[in-house]
Amino acid sequence: MKIKTLLLTAAAFLAAGIVSLQAQVYSQNVVGYANVVTLNGVNTCLSVPFVMGTSNGVNEIFGSALPLGTKLLTWNPATVGFNLYYYDDLGSGGGWCDSSDSFYLTQLPTLPVGQGYFLVAGGNVTNVFAGTVAVNVGTSNNMALVNGANALVGCVVPYAGSVTNGTSSGGGPNLNNLPLGSKLLIWNPATVGFDLYYYDDLGSGPGWCDSTDSTYVTPPAISVAQGFFIVPAGNWTWTVGL
Repeated sequence: MKIKTLLLTAAAFLAAGIVSLQAQVYSQNVVGYANVVTLNGVNTCLSVPFVMGTSNGVNEIFGSALPLGTKLLTWNPATVGFNLYYYDDLGSGGGWCDSSDSFYLTQLPTLPVGQGYFLVAGGNVTNVFAGTVAVNVGTSNNMALVNGANALVGCVVPYAGSVTNGTSSGGGPNLNNLPLGSKLLIWNPATVGFDLYYYDDLGSGPGWCDSTDSTYVTPPAISVAQGFFIVPAGNWTWTVGL
């Protein structure tokens, strides 16, 4: 998966509002974009890094740019499995179809910021995500994760780098202070499987460990618009700020 660097410039800040030094307030909105390449038939784990349209519905996010035959898989915690949708042409133009690819949907899926999903493109395509960062400047987003539950998520702010970067007030995903024994699973298209990491204490303090939970490793990294699974070893609130 190739991802171009996200551009969040001073102009983007100023375009959203006017700085007021006297009142000590500033623009609450940041806009940006990310171009994400998905390859024909390759399982790609993504998340939408911006608020797009009114509901982050699939048509607002992708429009009609997806190749026909594309599959969308969203995680369903209730069934501990995926909901499957197709983007296809059943004879009256491209549209979103049910899991059997046999009829058009009347209620389209949404992909809120912070939710991960899999996209299996029906051809090579560059997905252009452009919108507003979901977290207002000077605030944070809290996501409650449940002990032992598989959560397919994405960082609510557009970010690329180590998962240890950031705090509750900004700077990155802030995947710090997870309950010991928690798991992070990052999709690896090369192996068509997940790379597994543990957050644990092996005797010299909390840190990121290998898939056997026996050796400390360099903290994993994520890309802009990348989805991944977190399986917390206890109820945990993930806080990401901007």
